[in-house]
Amino acid sequence: MTEALVDTETERAVERFLFREAKLLDAGNFEDWLDLFAPDGIYWIPSRPGQTDSRGVASIIYEDRTILAMRVRRLVQGRALVLAPAPRTAHMVSNIEVVSADPLVAESALLVAEYRDGDRRIFAGRCRHALVRIDGGLHIAEKRVELIDCDGVFGAITIPL
Repeated sequence: MTEALVDTETERAVERFLFREAKLLDAGNFEDWLDLFAPDGIYWIPSRPGQTDSRGVASIIYEDRTILAMRVRRLVQGRALVLAPAPRTAHMVSNIEVVSADPLVAESALLVAEYRDGDRRIFAGRCRHALVRIDGGLHIAEKRVELIDCDGVFGAITIPL
């Protein structure tokens, strides 16, 4: 039997954190979602399977917290015309595993169903959350979403995955 990388309490805290993130996104509570990110946090969706270069290769999304804050302001203030009517989502997070204790990194499976104006989209893939503790709470240093069809053609991804 393999020894656990972290104690049960930390493992459970990571699970609760990831479930809370999904719930915030589904509720459209984007400002509180943004607060989950560390000041230097990154949100990344690579455009190629196994992509390791976030700057020299185009990504579907690569945003630091400053750019994320602009995205959230547009979503909250209703300036994103692409969101009329607003999409509804269901984020399903499963198979959560802490793969590193220092730094704290968790991997999970992700399925996001999106419905807007009669159209349905499904996003599926794996997430890798690099987490840091700030003031006793977990925050996202980097969220990487590796979509199974990342090298496909996408319309605008307006609601964060």
